[in-house]
Amino acid sequence: MSTTATAHTNIALIKYWGKKDPILNLPTTSSISLTLEQFYTQTTVTPNTHSDQLILNNLSVDTTRTHHFLNILREQLGHFSPLTVTSTNHVPTSAGLASSASAFAALTGAVTRELGLIRSNESLSRLARRGSGSASRSLYGHFAVWHEGVDDISSFAESLHAPDMPIALVVAEVSSDVKKVSSSEGMRRAMTSPNYGDWLNQSKNQFVDMQAAVMAKDIEKIGSIAEDNALSMHALNLTARQQAFTYFTSETQQILNIIQDIRHQGLLAFATIDAGPNVKIITTLTTAPHVVAALHDKLPQLHIETATSGSGITYD
Repeated sequence: MSTTATAHTNIALIKYWGKKDPILNLPTTSSISLTLEQFYTQTTVTPNTHSDQLILNNLSVDTTRTHHFLNILREQLGHFSPLTVTSTNHVPTSAGLASSASAFAALTGAVTRELGLIRSNESLSRLARRGSGSASRSLYGHFAVWHEGVDDISSFAESLHAPDMPIALVVAEVSSDVKKVSSSEGMRRAMTSPNYGDWLNQSKNQFVDMQAAVMAKDIEKIGSIAEDNALSMHALNLTARQQAFTYFTSETQQILNIIQDIRHQGLLAFATIDAGPNVKIITTLTTAPHVVAALHDKLPQLHIETATSGSGITYD
């Protein structure tokens, strides 16, 4: 018997960048995300008689992180036999496009269904959070909020129940290479920045403002707040007292400059960047083709995809 689940990536509009409890993956801030339809992970779990195994994109790969997470699920759900986890990522891995979010959300859903357990998405979000914090938000479609909480119970994600709107994300893929600084390591370093406390306070205010913008379907306000939040987050990396670093490349900066030029032309376009060099441009469905054309004009070799609001976890 086997069970398959599909979960989509999400892009944080208000970022999660720091852990107050690394074991429980409790974040230092609450966050808000948009789930993307075009990027997703499909995961099938099948019992086996030997040991946990991970097959990713048709290749048998290191199981350390997956095995650790499955053992957490065994502690939470009761012991279960070893599993073969067969996963297909329709998103570059470890390049700042939230592949771990969709992967651990799909794995959590597949395992619980394989065990015959029907859990609410809120309950699943607490479990998925232990594998990857952002995975808590990938249980939901459209806009989701992850409450930072103070313990395992109070740190969970839920849908914002936002109205439909013609929002789009133009994804400019600078690199699909595995990033040199992992998200967890990047967060650890960023928390040593002398500006980290100020960023936390700013983020709390932006969290409130973003919810209001989403419910008002104000895409320009959504984009403006998201860009400020993201660029401030990346500034922490540059000012870290322990091993300052950046995910930006020269091409990342060039894309940011192009986005500013697009805005000066009167078009709606705002950038957000997660832990990696790739840039996501928040815009509308009607403006997205103009953004793509402007990027290709200056960077003709750039790989670009346009993503739309995506659905929550599904099961086959």
